[in-house]
Parts: sequence; C-alpha cells; structure tokens
Amino acid sequence: MILPGSQIYNIILLVFGVLCLGTWANTFRMTSKWRFELYCFDFAVGAVLAALLIGFTFGNLGWDGFALMDDLGIAGKRNEAFGLGAGMVFSLGNMLILGALSVAGVTVAYLTGLGVMLTTGMVITYFTSPSGSVSMLVAGACLVVASSVLLAISIRMQSLARLVAQMREGKTKSTRKTVSMKGPILAVSGGIVAGICFPLINAARDSEAGVGPYSLGLLFAVGVAIGTVVFSLFFMNLPIQGEAIELTAYFDGRPKSHWLGVLGGMLFYVGLASMLIVARAEGANIVKPATVRALTLAAAVVGALWGLLRWKEFEGAEGRVRTLLMIALFVFAVGAISLAAAAGLSTAG
Repeated sequence: MILPGSQIYNIILLVFGVLCLGTWANTFRMTSKWRFELYCFDFAVGAVLAALLIGFTFGNLGWDGFALMDDLGIAGKRNEAFGLGAGMVFSLGNMLILGALSVAGVTVAYLTGLGVMLTTGMVITYFTSPSGSVSMLVAGACLVVASSVLLAISIRMQSLARLVAQMREGKTKSTRKTVSMKGPILAVSGGIVAGICFPLINAARDSEAGVGPYSLGLLFAVGVAIGTVVFSLFFMNLPIQGEAIELTAYFDGRPKSHWLGVLGGMLFYVGLASMLIVARAEGANIVKPATVRALTLAAAVVGALWGLLRWKEFEGAEGRVRTLLMIALFVFAVGAISLAAAAGLSTAG
C-alpha cells in the first residue's frame, strides 16, 4: 500500500482531506428540493465507489507489496466488525446532520453538527485511551457546545426577524411569533451519534490484528451503505420534514441530483481516507496530534464559511444577529484551539 513518505506529505494530505470534508455537504445543498433521505442512497454509492477505486489502486501499490485483500485476509474478524459498525453509526448521525442542513442550512450543519461530532469523538477517545490534558479537553468541549448554543440563538433571532417581516408584508396568515429549533437540535443529536464512530475506528485498527487504512476505509464505506438502507427507510416513513415518501421516489429524481449525491459521497470518502492514511504514519513521518486535531476541526470552519459566503445564509441579518454569529465563530475557534492543545500536553498539563 502507498503511504506518504514524509511528515510534510502527510500534512498536505491532511489539508486536502479537510477541504474535502468541509465541502462535500454542499453537494446536497446544490440539489435544491431533493430529500436528504434519497440523497443518502447516492452518497453511499459514491463512498463505496471511491473506497473501491482508491483501495484497489493506492491500496495495492507500493514497495511493500502488501495489497488490500491481503490486509482484509489477515485482519481479525472482530476488528472488521468494528469497521463496519463505525460506518453504520456514522450513517445514522450523518442523516440527522443532513436533516439539520435541510431545515437550517449549511452553517449549522457544519459548525454545530460536525463540530459536535469531532468533539464527541475526542472526548470518548480520551476516556477509552487517556492521553493529553483533560482540563484543556473539557474546556474546549464546553466552548464548542457554547458556540453551538450561540449559533442556535442567532438562527432563532434571524428566523423571528424574517417571520415578522412576512407578517408585515401579509405573506403569512399566522400571528404567532414562534420559530422551530429543529435544525440545531438535529445537528447536535447527529453530531453526538456520529461521534461514536471514532472509538469504533480506533478499535478496528488497534492491536496486531488491526485493519489497515485502505481496508478500514472500505469497511467503513460498506457500513455506511448498510446503515443507509436501514435508516433511510425509517426517515422516509417518519420524516423530519415534509410528508412520508415511498422508495420509488428515488427513481423520479433528476440525473443532476443523483450525480451530486455520488460526488458528495466520493468527496467525503477522500477526506476520510486522508485521515486514516495520515493516522497510519510511523516514526519521523508522524504528524503531531495537536496539528491533526487543529486541522480536523478546521473542516467545520471551512463548511461554515461555505454557508456564510457561498450560500449567504445570514445575508440581510440585523447587526445584533451578525455580532452574535461572529461571537459564535470566535468561541468555536477558541474551543478548537483548546482541543488541539490538549493533545500536545501531558495528562497532568
């Protein structure tokens, strides 16, 4: 298998992966009115295709002569089960986050959904295999949660302002000044669920019978596909938004919607594979844990910037909403720095 031959190559690969992870959800945003339950089928197809393509090329090449199927053949069945389980758990959490995106937009899906997911994974991983500063870890986690609360408040204020404007223009018959907080709640819930996949990934690759990065990525993608079949049917019958739909609605989608879903799955998998490959580095090629955490958390910021700059989700917001939004971004950044720094300090630090 091919692995980066130096620390700088690992960092470049990590940055590339972060850009992919911070971008892929925009493909769902570009599908317009396509339901996320249906999008997830194409997303799973894209992830599996990318896993097979990368696995049977980069995973089979290299000076060591160690191929993808060799790795799967000698890996422990328990480790492989953890890899599949990680993908299934992520699938459920990811659907909840996509549900939040369909209700509240890209910004909340990334800054809250992905932010909480990564933070949850770091916290759970610490308690399963302690390393770093627990005080910095807890402080960073609290700040990420605080940023999610501030973002939810700013979304509520923005939604109320839009509702009042519609009332004044006679565009709505309702006189109740209430807005749903479904989006932020779904994002937090999805982030917590998806975050559980990290200790499962660690369990799959740890020990002598552990799974290599390319094999683990393939198992994870297959787990996503299995989870999609199960959970998408559930959400189609008990929808987060709109009416219940039949599976046949998938075949009524435009080709553009299907291709965007496949592209989203492929972008996500490239980002995931980059992370798994970098984690496999040894000796002088190892990237410092603090650097890995900082760059990984940067994916949430990249995604939020897409929502703010490309989709202009807070365009026209009043001054106090923008101020609160900027505070939320600042608090998240400080929390991310704290989480990253925690990995570079001793347990007593």
